[in-house]
Amino acid sequence: MFKLNLKIALRNLFKNKVYTAINIGGLAIGLTAFVLLLLFVNHEANYDKWNPELDKVYQIRERHDFFTPDNKQNWQEVNESRIGALLQQQIPQFKYVTKVDNSWGDGFALKVDHSDPIIVPNVNDADSLFFKVFPYHFIYGDRMTALSRPNAIVIKQSIAQRLFGTDKVLGKQVRVMMWRSDKGRLMTVTGVVAEPETAQSHEFNAIIHSGDREKDPEHVDNSNYCKVYALAHEVLDTLAMNKTLHQVYVDFKKASFVKRKINYNDYYKNGKTPGLKAVQLKMVHSSPSYGSNWLTQIKPIIALCVFLLLISIINFVNLATAQSVQRAKEVGVKKVLGAYKKQLVLQFMFEAAIQSIIAVFMATILVEMFLPAFNHHFGLELSFWYNKQLSTMVWQLLGLLLLITLLSGLYPALVLSRYNPVSVLKGNYETGFRGIALRNGLVVLQFVIAVTFIIGIGIMYQQTNYLRHKDLGYDKSRLMNIRSNYEESFVQRIKRIPGVKYVATTTQVMGNTFNVPEEIVYDHQEFNVNTVTVTMETLPALGVRVLKGRMFSPAYKQDTVNTVILNQAAANLLGKNVVGKMYDVRDGKKKYTFQIVGIIKDYHNEGFEKAVLPTVYKVTRLGGTSSTNNLLVRFEHDKNATAVKAIEAAWKKSYPDFPIKYAFAEESFEKEMQSTNRLMQMVLLFSAISIVLSLLGLFALSAFVAKRRTKEIAIRKILGASDLQIVNMLNRSFLILVLAANLISWPIAYIFTNNWLAGFAYRINMPIWPFVIATIISVGIALLTVSLQTRKAAVNNPVDALKYE
Repeated sequence: MFKLNLKIALRNLFKNKVYTAINIGGLAIGLTAFVLLLLFVNHEANYDKWNPELDKVYQIRERHDFFTPDNKQNWQEVNESRIGALLQQQIPQFKYVTKVDNSWGDGFALKVDHSDPIIVPNVNDADSLFFKVFPYHFIYGDRMTALSRPNAIVIKQSIAQRLFGTDKVLGKQVRVMMWRSDKGRLMTVTGVVAEPETAQSHEFNAIIHSGDREKDPEHVDNSNYCKVYALAHEVLDTLAMNKTLHQVYVDFKKASFVKRKINYNDYYKNGKTPGLKAVQLKMVHSSPSYGSNWLTQIKPIIALCVFLLLISIINFVNLATAQSVQRAKEVGVKKVLGAYKKQLVLQFMFEAAIQSIIAVFMATILVEMFLPAFNHHFGLELSFWYNKQLSTMVWQLLGLLLLITLLSGLYPALVLSRYNPVSVLKGNYETGFRGIALRNGLVVLQFVIAVTFIIGIGIMYQQTNYLRHKDLGYDKSRLMNIRSNYEESFVQRIKRIPGVKYVATTTQVMGNTFNVPEEIVYDHQEFNVNTVTVTMETLPALGVRVLKGRMFSPAYKQDTVNTVILNQAAANLLGKNVVGKMYDVRDGKKKYTFQIVGIIKDYHNEGFEKAVLPTVYKVTRLGGTSSTNNLLVRFEHDKNATAVKAIEAAWKKSYPDFPIKYAFAEESFEKEMQSTNRLMQMVLLFSAISIVLSLLGLFALSAFVAKRRTKEIAIRKILGASDLQIVNMLNRSFLILVLAANLISWPIAYIFTNNWLAGFAYRINMPIWPFVIATIISVGIALLTVSLQTRKAAVNNPVDALKYE
């Protein structure tokens, strides 16, 4: 029986080549998108699962408002360095506690002998316990003692190859430069580690042990903040542990504030609360300190892939039922010869399974073809055949194959097996064609999805266009940002380069922002604002607009002492007519008074998903803290290639052991727009595919209806109906389906797109034209598709349809 069913299935597939190709091709396209999604989800879900011991590793998070992008308290990965010693002393459940720096800047410069230095990102300074907490596989060296001495460095195998050309480098020395003017430390390679099989949330290329992390100074500043990880003796109940951690932390804070003469209740006011908690390492990647996690970010992509697969399945069902007339006599003969309904269902399910299997194989080929582009588009390194989770993927694909076979094959199988043998052998198929309402419903569902995609494209295009042309509040053209701090000798050197107009530094620019909260007292009221430190030329270099008052100027000596400029948001917060007014800042028992001398237009230094913070600008000679890393250069004109080369030469002369790293403001803006652009491109691609598949489904249904109404059409023609009247009659029913799909899709598209727009602090009002255009496109294309199919039925000779009557 199996051999016979296989022979029949293959014969029917080859006999109906066009339908078979459309069926399998549609399923393959939907599966390709879904398999790419599975690869990505598996990659993201397997962070920090490369060793079973990692189940007992926890990241410690402290609740504070330092380093936060919104100047509000968040559960931060960076903690006071004293937290490490506190946990080691107070929490016996932890076996080892390690402290790791926060990798400030864009990487360290590593140099071997007389070779050119290279910038290596993700170089961390850690204490001696790092590899006792993290069980990395050492290719060379001893994990337990690799960082036991200062000036030791452990590197990844790929970095060893890059630096030395080999991974056999134990005992060799590397000069490590942390900053551009740093002469560097000579460090000895004490270990080479292999890259883990799955992704890691704490990514590093090299771990150095300078010895600085062994200290716990009482003085707390930004240099004493680091990441803290702990290895427990066993897997912990995090809920109970976090209660203990919170109490220990509160006691520690109170004792610390007593020593530093800070009032605990004054510090924690206006909703601020202390807090310390442990997060299991495998949950770190899916629970970021702030912002949405990876699953939330890809929800639109998941929806797109599911909808595309759903359209493919609907398309399969419609095409299969459209072919049912050709199989009716086969079913009738089999039933007369004694075949049971169950046997027929299994036969047709078997045919659906064969097509699904071929579609899966085609999908794997398409995945291999499109994976490089997918990786490049999303900055990933995914692989299908060389995937560490290949066995998991195989089981997922088998489950998906079974699901698709059931969804796509069950209904057509039931339809075909239900034919009455007496009726179909007499040439009457009417009793076998039940469920037309379901098939119409499937077509409507296809067009609902397709029209929703079209509307989504229109609204996303308009929002993206709005953001791209939005007034950023500063001039991003001809503006270069060198990732460096302010050093007078270097600044004076590049100021003399022809074509350079301004050289300045700031703590706040798109691509690298360092927000510092401050509480001010204005008109006897307290306000929380963001503070940005700048040099005298920063605001002119950015090209910001003065709305009231003036810019900072060397002509006013007090500008480096006690004058400030506000942005619009801060001015609106304080009230009207604030130029010339004073406000106070209290630091303990001391009080400092500042005069507001100007108001500038808000400028965007971060993404458009959040509003510009109320900000106060102050002048310092160095433009802020040592971790600013924003040296702005404004050029006179667009043709600045010669000036850029001169800056690179000046840098190499000043800092020969530290390569220059810079970005233009326009590049930083494009980077901020990247995620929005990616989503729009994805929606555009999926929309085009969904429209094509929807039209194929409509083509199938129109063919089905035309075949079903052949005799009716013949009688109408004999009674005098023209070809155009026949086409219009058949089109009318499909036009109603497409219009119904549009009416359903409008509120659905409105809800989805409005939720997407709600993620932007700056957004367009909901436009009407994408809804209208989507309706016109869907109706026009549907009428064209149906007309092409129904015209064939209309021009047929009526004698051919009625000669047996």
